[in-house]
Amino acid sequence: MKRTIHHMSVNLEGLLRNYKRRKINIMEDDNGRTLSDAEARAEIAKLQALGHKLMSTNSNCVGFDPFGGGCPGHEEETTK
Repeated sequence: MKRTIHHMSVNLEGLLRNYKRRKINIMEDDNGRTLSDAEARAEIAKLQALGHKLMSTNSNCVGFDPFGGGCPGHEEETTK
C-alpha cells in the first residue's frame, strides 16, 4: 500500500516576521553547521531576491516549488 507524504516548508516572509526581534538560529549549512543570524538572514534575502516565497525543511524533496507551490507530494510504501 502507498501513501502520499508532503515535506514541510517555511514561508520566508513569515519566518522574518516571527524572528523580527530574535536571532535566527534554526538554519544549517550543507555540513550541518548552524548559521549565524547574519548568515541566515543573508541566505533568506538571497532567496527572496530570486523570487522564492518558501524554503523546504527537507533537502531530499524532489520537485519542491519555492515560488509558492511547496512540496509536490511523494509516494511512500507503508508497512500495513
